[in-house]
Amino acid sequence: MNPMPMLTHPKTFDEVIARGFPHEHLHILNRASDPRRLAFQPPAAPRLAAPAGPAVQRKSADTGFGAGEQGAFRNAVTQLVEEGTYRELVGHHMDMNHNMHGSMGEVGLYRFLGWHRRYLVAFERELQRVDALLRPGAMEKLGVPYWTWQDPIPTWMEDFLPAPDPTTGAAPPVRKEAPPPEKANANDLDLIVNQFSLQDAQLSDRNDYTKFTCGLEGWGLRPDGSSLPGHNHGHAWIGGIMNNTSTSPSDPMFWLHHAEVDRLWEIWRQANPTPAPLLNGTDRIMDPWAESYDELLSTKSLGYVYDSLTS
Repeated sequence: MNPMPMLTHPKTFDEVIARGFPHEHLHILNRASDPRRLAFQPPAAPRLAAPAGPAVQRKSADTGFGAGEQGAFRNAVTQLVEEGTYRELVGHHMDMNHNMHGSMGEVGLYRFLGWHRRYLVAFERELQRVDALLRPGAMEKLGVPYWTWQDPIPTWMEDFLPAPDPTTGAAPPVRKEAPPPEKANANDLDLIVNQFSLQDAQLSDRNDYTKFTCGLEGWGLRPDGSSLPGHNHGHAWIGGIMNNTSTSPSDPMFWLHHAEVDRLWEIWRQANPTPAPLLNGTDRIMDPWAESYDELLSTKSLGYVYDSLTS
């Protein structure tokens, strides 16, 4: 069988889930990463400035985010769309040269968590910049809320799709918000966070970080052999443009979804501080930003903490 089609990144998360992790094509995908490494130039982007003031608290979108914050979030995102900054942010995710998904192979699997953490910080700081203009008297900075996967989409986020499809300029497709696939339930989260050692990524030199990120991204299996829902499944469950592996940040639910990914990583990391991704050299730099994986481990130094660190 010709393995070359596997080098094309899947267009939807439905396809990602159907294909599964590309174990049998890793040697080809790893070779495909070599030209990227050889052509790599250190990003010209400035390094993150130290956050001013206390760390912002990222809160549950359903139970912790008050009506004032809900309106402020929507207004700030709308302003970012109108000024064009939102399209620039979406563009980072559309550039698959950043190699930030497990469907791209081992390097993408290992970069997934660090890259998306840095991406969330980029969005959060733009959100705060605009919010400070829109609400100059606000007592607290605005943080990105997180969406717990066991719950439906927060009612205040329903029908909030202010950004057009960046490839067509048209209104994005409506969300599906229904299975298949399933999204993770409480038992699934326990498997991902606390029983991660059950996940076998079938990779050489695999460690606990590999097993954990494998399950969290959506490549794991339940004990009965069925697919363990994770990040990938949340994208596909929401549907619409969130199901697009490239342009999914066009839906603001992207940020709430990835804040939950980041929160679950932080819960796991607090209990397992040592395991690290098997990244070497420039693969540790989360381009297009200048920071390396190692500089992204302390959320407080990045300017945020979570209101809850229980799954």
